Amino acid sequence: MTLLEVSNLTVKFYTPDGVVRAVDDLSYQIDRGEKFGVVGESGAGKSVSALSLLRLIEDPGRIDSGAIRFYEDDAVQTFEEDFPNKVVDLEELRNETDRTSLAESLDEEGASAEELTGDSRYAGDDLTDVPADELSIQRVLEGGYGSDVGLIDEQDFIVKNGDRSYIELLRAPEKAIQRIRGNRIAMIFQDAQTALNPVYSVGEQISEAIRHHLDYSDKEAKERTIELLDQVGIPDAEARYGDYPHEFSGGMQQRVIIAMALSCDPDLLIADEPTTALDVMTEAKILGELETLSDEFDTSITLITHDLGVIAELVDRVVVMYAGRPVEKAPVDELFYDPKHPYTVGLMASIPRIGTGADRLKTIPGTMPDLIEVPSGCSFHPRCPYAEEACTKKDPMLVEPETGEPAEAEDERGVSCLEYTGDLTQGLSFDVSVDNTAVGEQHE
Repeated sequence: MTLLEVSNLTVKFYTPDGVVRAVDDLSYQIDRGEKFGVVGESGAGKSVSALSLLRLIEDPGRIDSGAIRFYEDDAVQTFEEDFPNKVVDLEELRNETDRTSLAESLDEEGASAEELTGDSRYAGDDLTDVPADELSIQRVLEGGYGSDVGLIDEQDFIVKNGDRSYIELLRAPEKAIQRIRGNRIAMIFQDAQTALNPVYSVGEQISEAIRHHLDYSDKEAKERTIELLDQVGIPDAEARYGDYPHEFSGGMQQRVIIAMALSCDPDLLIADEPTTALDVMTEAKILGELETLSDEFDTSITLITHDLGVIAELVDRVVVMYAGRPVEKAPVDELFYDPKHPYTVGLMASIPRIGTGADRLKTIPGTMPDLIEVPSGCSFHPRCPYAEEACTKKDPMLVEPETGEPAEAEDERGVSCLEYTGDLTQGLSFDVSVDNTAVGEQHE
């Protein structure tokens, strides 16, 4: 069952040099208890997409468009009781809305008939030319048009849809988001040194979150904190409770951040490079703890990393990002045994391998593009060994590789390459072999 759904998320940074499109039209969903991976080079947009889930994008950044829906029943019920005037009932809207007038208003807003019907037959049509019953009220809300055309209030953020309800995180007031951060959705930040407050002891920083979200007493919160510090491998945890961040090594600071993220037993744990600065033994222990957390408590995990070895060990499904966009998504076994995108193959070929006799590691030629001036067409084409003229002109969309049809957020497989829409003449000619020690790339 879906816990979180991200739909058409776009995040931009407005800088003096131009607009940086850090995340561009990202869609995916995470099921309850699922371990989901996001992988790509530095600058691919992985961390920005994660920070967006908790509305932690700071100036000059802005979440420009999209939707983030949180389907946690207990949280929805609590917020319905606390914000009774911010609830939207989709069934009531479907029954009460004059869709002819709605279509006219949406046309004035420049809305897409294809987007709001979910039917490619209406691509380029005016909504007033579409049969009224084809217009989806749910898609109108998900597309961000609800308040623009007067269907809902601008502050409405709880949506009831039959027996499923969700919280629209991008519309929720800051007061509601503060109750979700660290409690329902927690994050292991990549840079532990800046994530910890230098003027408070590490124990107090963890205890504060426990007292605030779980309503523990001071004694109970301290006991829980010491237990967590011991769990993540802090020696003599009780004695270190009162120590300050500067008294910990980088690796131990990272463990403190992990303990803090686990403190309130979140429904979704976002782990941004969680094993940074950890030795291999501690890394294995932390990954084991995350797996146990997911398996025993049905906690969903989003793992953000550039390390495909960690991805292979822990996650169930993966999305590969490049230049702010998803270029491939697949179950983890299919990604390794049957990758579809040349960038994915390049990432796997660059994994260090022992015993091959190679003098140098394989690399992907070139660098990640400047996100202010992204290359025309496919953003990967300057680095792609299979690029053709069409790749410089046509921007590929994420499609199902078997059919070439647009991939939806709920689809397991998707790839953003013109090969799968029949636009390449030479095709892709790579072969991937996987054994216990290597992932190799061969060009025919």
